[in-house]
Amino acid sequence: MKCSSLVLGVLATLAAAQTPSPYTDAKSGITFNTLQHSSGMFFGLALPANATGNTDFIATIGGKGTGWSGVSLGGGMLNKLLIVAWPNAQAVVGSFRKTGRYASPAVVTGSFTQTAIANGTYVNSTHWTYTFLCSKCIQTDGTTLKPTDTAPSLGFALNPTAPAQKANPASSVSKHTAQGQAAFDLSKAKSENLEVWKGYAVPEVATGFAG
Repeated sequence: MKCSSLVLGVLATLAAAQTPSPYTDAKSGITFNTLQHSSGMFFGLALPANATGNTDFIATIGGKGTGWSGVSLGGGMLNKLLIVAWPNAQAVVGSFRKTGRYASPAVVTGSFTQTAIANGTYVNSTHWTYTFLCSKCIQTDGTTLKPTDTAPSLGFALNPTAPAQKANPASSVSKHTAQGQAAFDLSKAKSENLEVWKGYAVPEVATGFAG
């Protein structure tokens, strides 16, 4: 095989591995269009069948081991709305982040909120999973998904090293050891069951939920 053919083959394999596809979480029963990274890190989205006027989605993020997983809802890292999560014993900690420089992003607050879904948030012997309702996470300010998006490119990053303060949602995180972007076909994330699934969210345990 020629070198160029070999390189193209490797690139095709990597692209296929980073193409989101439908996945149903066994515990919650929620179906997401999910990116699954070779490290075990994953991120998925679930949207309503009729997205007109919608600003919410259900997300799932997780990985293997004790390190953190992160997603940029705007594609790149800088000045975009980021979601970072990691396990803490049998709990999972999550927060919104934002940064204007290449450094550990600080916690950010706004109209957007995370509300954990108990039956989709857990730590077991193989991986950890944080499932939550992301309210007002679809916006028009350029920091996140837009209402008109059909196949947005979302960024992802991870580091297998746990944050210094695992119980603290505002803990700094080490620089990512892997990162990239993937195009999400939002038509594959839509479901008639979203309103039922949104009912699983419990406002009192938005972050640091013990599953």
